[in-house]
Amino acid sequence: MHQYQYHLMELASFPGGRGWLGLLGSDKGLRRLSLKPTPQEALEGLAPDLPLATQDDAAFAPVQARLASYCRGRVGSLDDIALDLEGAPPFFRAAWEACRRIPAGETRSYAWLAAAAGNPLAVRAAGQAMARNRLALVIPCHRVIGSDGGLHGYGAGGLTVKARLLALEQGALSAR
Repeated sequence: MHQYQYHLMELASFPGGRGWLGLLGSDKGLRRLSLKPTPQEALEGLAPDLPLATQDDAAFAPVQARLASYCRGRVGSLDDIALDLEGAPPFFRAAWEACRRIPAGETRSYAWLAAAAGNPLAVRAAGQAMARNRLALVIPCHRVIGSDGGLHGYGAGGLTVKARLLALEQGALSAR
């Protein structure tokens, strides 16, 4: 049986409004991240692993600091945060790893993602991998867009949040 730790972190603001981040991890790394408007919703976003978890704020101090900095507009890399992707299908894992390689402020299409994950014909599967991404921001699925350049789906807050995250990254990078 796995033992997980969790932490709730209130954010003064994040793109899309005031909200909460729920973090759940194991000794392997971050397992789930939930970006929601209320603490209860943030906890619900950590399911189904939450019943196996205990609260441990100290375990998440480095990740918390990096995520808080990101949400304040300092869009430094989150791609070296250790992840626990246990149980993920191999293609989803490959798509998530490819997604993490998309630089902040840039976008790639679902077709690009499918090819980068090893199967150029699996565009719909790439979309499903993004839809089932349990680590929004750290696996930056907001950077994946349609081949037509349009925004499609974002389970961590909807298209408005997806657009604001992209604008946050592009604005932060252009200010450098």
